[in-house]
Amino acid sequence: MPVIRDEFCEDDVRLCIWHITETAEELPQPRNVDLSNIRSIARKREILAVYALLSYMTGRDDLLIEYDERGKPQIQGWYLGISHTKGWAALILSKRRCVAVDIEYKSDRVAKVVPRFMRPDEKTDNLLCQLVSWSAKETVYKLLSAENLQYYEMRLKPFEPLTKGRLEVENLKNDGSIVVDYELNEDYVLTYASLDSREGLC
Repeated sequence: MPVIRDEFCEDDVRLCIWHITETAEELPQPRNVDLSNIRSIARKREILAVYALLSYMTGRDDLLIEYDERGKPQIQGWYLGISHTKGWAALILSKRRCVAVDIEYKSDRVAKVVPRFMRPDEKTDNLLCQLVSWSAKETVYKLLSAENLQYYEMRLKPFEPLTKGRLEVENLKNDGSIVVDYELNEDYVLTYASLDSREGLC
């Protein structure tokens, strides 16, 4: 089973990553999940990998991921975040903290859409900054889904991209900020964040 990462980031926040090398037939088939209407083989593999991670992390194969009206994933008794990209799936879980994760396959295609997600007052001069910025804003958008933040309503404080680090994303809609952890390797960029659910922000 290609779980290439399994760790507790903080408190009870657990993050796992699956390298999707199996065919759809080779991946575990979850109970109570109907994928018959999924035509894309790649999409089916990603969904199956997410459910395999969920089973691996919780010890249960009967959990069903549902989505609220904003598209935020949810399962009873847990806060969770889901992301997948070419060949990879990530799942973050917590009992007490709102969580979000984003994983993006490294590609220079992000440079073509920089004006869509980066502000003029943000650092945009290299591909790594662009990749981390894109992923970090995706993570904050997911974490604060109730606010329906637009990209221009988020601003990354200046940072120099490292292999692993932490950055701050300002929420210009309410003058708050979110701390986002990020990692870069030869295959992907990963970002994740969490908030105390008692704060009522997520």
